[in-house]
Amino acid sequence: MGMFEDHLGNEEKVEFFLILSSISQNTRHSILLRKGEDKRRSGGARPHRTVAGKTKRLRRFRGFKLDAAGFTRCIMEERAWLKVALILCLFAVSDGRALKLKHEDYPVVHYNHTLATILVEYASAVYMSDLTELFTWTCSRCDDMTEGFEIIELVVDIQHCLQAFVGVAQDLNAVIIAFRGTQEHSIQNWVEDLYWKQLDLNYPGMPDAMVHHGFYYAYHNTTIRTGVLNAVKRAREIYGNLPIMVTGHSMGGAMAAFCGLDLIVNHEAENVQVMTFGQPRIGNAVFASHYCKLVPNTIRVTNEHDIVPHLPPYYSYFPQKTYHHFPQEVWLYNIGLGSLVYTVEKECDGSGEDPSCSRSVAGNSIADHLEYYGVILHSESWNSCRIVMDPLVNEYVVTDSNGNLRLSRDPAASVIKMNTRSGNRGKSI
Repeated sequence: MGMFEDHLGNEEKVEFFLILSSISQNTRHSILLRKGEDKRRSGGARPHRTVAGKTKRLRRFRGFKLDAAGFTRCIMEERAWLKVALILCLFAVSDGRALKLKHEDYPVVHYNHTLATILVEYASAVYMSDLTELFTWTCSRCDDMTEGFEIIELVVDIQHCLQAFVGVAQDLNAVIIAFRGTQEHSIQNWVEDLYWKQLDLNYPGMPDAMVHHGFYYAYHNTTIRTGVLNAVKRAREIYGNLPIMVTGHSMGGAMAAFCGLDLIVNHEAENVQVMTFGQPRIGNAVFASHYCKLVPNTIRVTNEHDIVPHLPPYYSYFPQKTYHHFPQEVWLYNIGLGSLVYTVEKECDGSGEDPSCSRSVAGNSIADHLEYYGVILHSESWNSCRIVMDPLVNEYVVTDSNGNLRLSRDPAASVIKMNTRSGNRGKSI
């Protein structure tokens, strides 16, 4: 039996030709596969089929020689792009077997609407550039459902334009960790860059699990990780073994996912919950499978046509070499007409790539990315990494040699409360 037949079943052969024939409108012809009894005989002529019954078309596609022993020569010599198509399609149907997440193996995480509307406010507040207001929890986004929150540590990595905080929410009786999303000059440029991020880093300790180094390094190779882990340790020394809730929006959601995994795998944390908003894909199907086993209490909220959860792209025919979301997705979308519109909060299946959820629509909206549950999820201005800080909080500031900042306090101590919303006492950095 030939090389191609050794690897593909009959259904996969048909699927291959359907894929191949759909690549170009100029190649929409039916190709008849040779049956087993048509094998080449020793010393005999090799019979072949015509394409759509036209011998002149066979001459035109003279590269197609459908013998069992040498199928890989079936591509036209004068069409280099079709050679690439053959390689990709062979890869899809051979290497792509059994790599989809079998969501029936994993319990579905139940979504809590109230908790989501609380955590999204933390994901919004971490975007604030006035560090004094944020550290004292007096900012314009620091009230409503998060009132009374006490920050333990606020970490700002100036070099990489990253920001996160750790604190304790008395009403939730939990440690809250929030990561800021991208703070680029233009979110449009950042979104366009997501199309081209390749899986280029093997995740430590997970065979065949791959992620993008940029997503991984943003959490693991900056001052953010050290500051967050130290703050969690101090909080639990004071308050005991509290549950940990990790959240973030956009790139902050990717960092939140890596943080939740880090806490469980490397720091033996228990009762860790992750909830992200508008998070991009961060790894392949193998990584997603490991992740949902290790951090099962994870919710990814997606909104309408938000473009970012669709990126980096997912290709169903290349599951081993493509990005793949981990579960559990909750998709927000509106239905109704005119003034009679209400929001549906759909709990998706456990595959991570439910085709009836956000993947059922075009991911083409930046506006849907920047607001969830009516809460703004971006900075007040796209002004790179500009921050403001009042000299009165200098006693809480620790600066490293690279200019990165940590505002830190003892969880058991009170922090000065200052009304700086209308004043200009802050120093721009």
